[in-house]
Amino acid sequence: MSTHHSRLQSFGAVLVLDPDCRQIQAASRNLGALLGGAPEPPPATLTTLLGKQLCQRLRRELQGQPRLAGPLTFRQATVNTRFQLQAYRTDRHVVVEIEPLTSLGKQRLLGTLNERLVRLAEATHQEELLDYLVSAVQALTGHERVSVCHFDGDWHGLIVAEKRAGRLPALKGQRFPASDFPLALRRAYERHAVRLIQDVAADTEPLEPAHVTVNLSDCFLRAPAAERRVYLQRLGARSAFSVAMQSDTGLWGLLFCHSAHAHPVAPPVRDAVRTLVHMATQRWLLLRARQEARYLQRVQDSLVLSVSAQQEPKSPQQILHEQAESWCGLFRAQGVALWRNGSVCSAGVVPLSTVVCQLVKRIDRGHRHGGPWCTREVAAEPLTASLSMPEQCGVLAVPLSISPSQRDWLLFFRPEQVETLYWAMRPMSAATATALPVAPSAAWSEEVVGKSEAWQRVERLAAVDLGENLTLAISAYEISTLNMHLEQERKALALANQRLEQLAHFDPLTQVWNRYRIEQAIDAELVAAKRYGAAFALLLFDVDHFKQINDAYGHGVGDDVLVSLARLVETSLRGCDHLGRWGGEEFVVLATHSDEEAAMGLAERLRSLVATLHVSGLDQPITVSIGVAIWQPGDSCKTLMSRADVAMYRAKRSGRNRVEVAEPRSD
Repeated sequence: MSTHHSRLQSFGAVLVLDPDCRQIQAASRNLGALLGGAPEPPPATLTTLLGKQLCQRLRRELQGQPRLAGPLTFRQATVNTRFQLQAYRTDRHVVVEIEPLTSLGKQRLLGTLNERLVRLAEATHQEELLDYLVSAVQALTGHERVSVCHFDGDWHGLIVAEKRAGRLPALKGQRFPASDFPLALRRAYERHAVRLIQDVAADTEPLEPAHVTVNLSDCFLRAPAAERRVYLQRLGARSAFSVAMQSDTGLWGLLFCHSAHAHPVAPPVRDAVRTLVHMATQRWLLLRARQEARYLQRVQDSLVLSVSAQQEPKSPQQILHEQAESWCGLFRAQGVALWRNGSVCSAGVVPLSTVVCQLVKRIDRGHRHGGPWCTREVAAEPLTASLSMPEQCGVLAVPLSISPSQRDWLLFFRPEQVETLYWAMRPMSAATATALPVAPSAAWSEEVVGKSEAWQRVERLAAVDLGENLTLAISAYEISTLNMHLEQERKALALANQRLEQLAHFDPLTQVWNRYRIEQAIDAELVAAKRYGAAFALLLFDVDHFKQINDAYGHGVGDDVLVSLARLVETSLRGCDHLGRWGGEEFVVLATHSDEEAAMGLAERLRSLVATLHVSGLDQPITVSIGVAIWQPGDSCKTLMSRADVAMYRAKRSGRNRVEVAEPRSD
C-alpha cells in the first residue's frame, strides 16, 4: 500500500520511522501544526522532534517487541500540551501515532469507572446488564446514540440495547444484514477492538513524502474507507466510536456510538469504555450460562428415574403421555412422538404415524452419529421436503441407543412461526451505493414464513440429556418385563441386566465410565481421604479444537477421535487409577495415592502420549489441555472439579496442549 493511497484522520498525527527508530521517513501533513512547529523534512532525526529522553525510551521499550506495551506521554512546550504516543512495527517500518491529551480529571474518571464496573458485576438479568452498559457508555462519551449489536449464527446483527440523547433515530429491535459486517471487518475487530471515526466529513491527511511505501492497515488514526463513510452517512452519523464484544468462541457483537456531529473521544475515555464493554460481555456470558444451566436442570427433573426395586417401571407409552405436556412446554413444541420398533406413540399435534415412520427411516439412514437432528424449515430440507407435514415446520429428532443394533427416536414438532424482521436499512448493491442519498434510511420490514422458531443450542443439549434418561427408563422397563414374563430364560435376563448396567455406568461411545460412575468413585475417594489423609488428584482434560475436527471431518471422525483417545489413556493408567467421560470431549482421570508431583508427572505423560495418537481419516495432530486439582481437606467433588476446570481453561488460554495445576482452594 503506497502512502498516497493512505489517508489519516486529522485529530492525531503519524510518523513513519526506520526499524531502529532514528530516522523519520514520512510524516502526516498535520504533524507540524499539531506539535506547534514544522519538523525538519525527512530524513530528520527523531530527537529534534520529540527530545532525546523520549526517543531513548521509545527505542528501549520497542526493542524486540511488535508494539509498545502501553502509551507514552510527553509535553510539548511550544503549545503547552500533553500528548500520547503509541508505536508498533510493520514489515519494514515503525509507525508512531501521536494524539493530544485533554485534561479529564484522572481520579474522577477512575472513580466513575470503578462505580460502574461494580454496577455491571451486580446485574442479575441480561437485559438489565446491557441497558446499564449503554447508559454508562453514553454518559462517559456523550454520544447521541449508543447501541449494542449482537450477531446471530449467520452474522446478521440485531440491536438488543440502546440509549439515545439526541436527534438520531432509534435502532433498537432492528437488524443489520450480514453484508454490513464482512469477514475482513470482523477480523479487523478481532485484532483491534476499538475504532474511532471522529468526523466522517472532515478532511483527511496524507503522508509525505508520497513515494514512501508503508502498510497503515493497523493504524488507529487511519481514515475510514469511502464505503464506510457512505454507510455512516446513511445512518445519519457524522462520528462513530465502536468496541468489539468478544466471547470465548469469537466476536459476540459490537457496541457502537454515533453522533450527528463531529465528536472526539479522549484516549482515557476510550480505555474506560473498553473496560466496561469487556466486563459487561463476560457478565452477560455468565448470566446466559446460568440461565442455560437452570433450563437443563428443569429438563433433567422432568423425568425422574425410579431406582427402587419395589416400584414397577413405567412403559414408554405411559411416560410419554404423562410427560408430554411438560416436554412440549420446555421445548416450545406443539407435539411429541416416540418411535419404537416401527410403532409410533404420540401426543399433541404431530404428523400421521405413517409420515413419522417415513421421517424416522430417512433420518436414521442419513444421520448416523449420536447427536440430535433438527430443521426449522421442513419444506426446504431434503430429508423432509417430500413428506406431508402441513402443520409442522420444525422437527427435532433425538436418537435413543437402546442397543448397538437398535435406535429408537424421540421427536418434537413445532408449527410455523411467522416473524416480522425490521431492518435498519435496505442493503445496497455496489452499483447503486454512490447514487443513494446521504440520509438516514427508514427501517423496512420483512415477513419470514415457512419456518418455525429456531432450535437453540441449549435445547439441543437438553434433548440429548432427556434422550439418555428416557433410554434408561425404556431399558429399565424392558428388564422389568423380562423379569415378569421370561423368568426361565435366565440367559436373556442376564444379558438385559448387563445392558442396563452398561447404560447406567459406562459411556455408550467410548465404553469408559460415564459421569455418574466416575462421580461415585470420586465420592468414595473423598471419604477415604478424609478418614486416612490419603492424597489423590483429578485430571480434567478435553480435546483441543474438537469442534473444528467435527466441522472439517464430520462427526464420525470426531467419534473415532474420542474412542481412540479413551482407549489410549485407559490402557496407560495404573490399575488403581480410573478414567471417565465427563461430557462431550471432556474426560477426567481419578489418580489415587498421588501428590502434586505424581499427578503432574502423570498429566505430562498423558499429554505427550495423546500427541502421538493417529486416527484414520484425520491428518492433523490431536492434543489435549489438562487441568490438575490436588485434594485438600474440606474439598468436595464439586470444588475439586471446579478447580480442575479453571486450570484446564487456563491451559487453553495459555496456548493449549499443556498442563496447568489448579490453585489451592481459598476458604
